[in-house]
Amino acid sequence: MRRTGNRSARPRILSATLMFGAALVLPAAAQAATTVTFVAPQTYRDGNLSWGPVQQRLTLDGLERIIKRLAGEHLPAGYELDIAVLDLDLAGKVDPLRSRTGELRVMRQDTWPSMKLAYTLRKGGRVVARGEDTLRAMNYLADPVARRSTEPLRFEKAMLDRWFRRTFSPSGARPLG
Repeated sequence: MRRTGNRSARPRILSATLMFGAALVLPAAAQAATTVTFVAPQTYRDGNLSWGPVQQRLTLDGLERIIKRLAGEHLPAGYELDIAVLDLDLAGKVDPLRSRTGELRVMRQDTWPSMKLAYTLRKGGRVVARGEDTLRAMNYLADPVARRSTEPLRFEKAMLDRWFRRTFSPSGARPLG
């Protein structure tokens, strides 16, 4: 039995696969202009970062991915953003009495996420904006999108998204230069 139809379909499938792969790579290239630095994470207020190097790395890597993705969504092409995270307090508090492993986070109204960061925005190598902000999401439990999400850092992502919209959107308080 000869299958002549499959051979001509393979180049098209390969071509479509390569184009899809290139589309996945393009957003990463756009995000390459964003750098995130965690300054002295051992001094951060949150107890999650004292659990151990694996939990700390997973948390910081997750936050870095969120920041880079949001920068790619909110910044026009040609801008470069440097963010230094100076302090971090994740949503909720670790309650070692409710879990044998000590890794259970209890979310209450008084355990909102907060983050202190410094940023520098450049375009063409010239500094367009620079600042230091403390982000807080005091009513984080009322955010319906974050509450329905299953992402580990969903409340921090919502807080960062609001900050990006307010700081870097054309209608935000600090317009891009």
